[in-house]
Amino acid sequence: MKTIAVEALVPGMVVARDVYTRNGQLIVSEGTKLTLDIIMKFTNWGIFAISIEEPTFSQKDHQEKLIAAQISVAHDRVVGITENIFANNDTGAIDPDLLRGMVGDLDNQLELNSNVLLNLSHLKSYDNYVYLHSVNVCVLTLIIGKKLKLSVNELHDLGLAAVLHDYGMIRLDSAIFNHERRLTDAEWLKIKGHPYDGYEMLKKSGAFNEAILAGILDHHERLDGSGYPNSKNGDRIHLFGKIIAVADVYDACISPRKHRPRLTPNEALKNLLGQAHLFDINILKAFVAAMAVYPIGCFVRLNTGEIGKVIGINDSSPFRPEIRIVLDRQRQKLEPPIRINLLDEEYVHTYIAETLSGSELDEVYRLLEE
Repeated sequence: MKTIAVEALVPGMVVARDVYTRNGQLIVSEGTKLTLDIIMKFTNWGIFAISIEEPTFSQKDHQEKLIAAQISVAHDRVVGITENIFANNDTGAIDPDLLRGMVGDLDNQLELNSNVLLNLSHLKSYDNYVYLHSVNVCVLTLIIGKKLKLSVNELHDLGLAAVLHDYGMIRLDSAIFNHERRLTDAEWLKIKGHPYDGYEMLKKSGAFNEAILAGILDHHERLDGSGYPNSKNGDRIHLFGKIIAVADVYDACISPRKHRPRLTPNEALKNLLGQAHLFDINILKAFVAAMAVYPIGCFVRLNTGEIGKVIGINDSSPFRPEIRIVLDRQRQKLEPPIRINLLDEEYVHTYIAETLSGSELDEVYRLLEE
């Protein structure tokens, strides 16, 4: 139990002692979970501080922590396998059965808890960007494929294509895609060749069917014919290529790179929607529906003033996700953070006022790292 000023109260905190007015009237009982209405009541009654229970992780947080450990191990294993495949530079050594099992494992993790797996996809590093990117694009394509109701076999073929979509990058000097400067025309020409290079090498291996190969070849084609390497348009682009295109652009946008800052998940979605003419509209709709208005990983300001991170999506109410509040109204870090579900009845008057980006988001990251 600790005493905390009313201006530092956060929805979801629990009252540790009955709260009375100066006249001795009980207004809030011990054990009550705070809401915006209750916090405003304290202000109106001239109450400056109350006792709250020491914040603890909720049962759901504990359950997700256990699940996260399991999913993290599986995710790291998949990234490691992908790294070995890319580093080996030998298509003959690629085991398609191992890859198919790997995609099936990711599919199982999505079924176990897609929110946790999506949160993992935001943990990036520059050094293994290509491998992480390949795995995260696989996860995103599986999510889209499920929304499109693909069969299990189609889903796993799609996942294989997604994992290997950048395989052609092994022919490039890593300095090209790890650059901190603008690419030269010659370097950009090499980059534009990687879909065909990957397709060509993997086709020669004889280990992959035409749908998988087409997804790899077509993932940079665009609906209006402005893509590469073959300037295909419309229905000439394979379904897998169209799906991977959406996932690829989204993950590239939310990934920090040496040559540019990353976008927030919300900004990345807006970026996709701003170029909607380049992508299959049904695939784009499926992706937006899966990621929701406030995608997992984005930081938001509540109307109560607190800063939180979106950690879960409520399919029935995309404007009211699950939030982990990390900073109070005074921009003080909460230890541990407090989890609330905006769909719960007690938070009916609490809502997301805005998403954070730019310098304010940088400041939030700095405060959380202190």
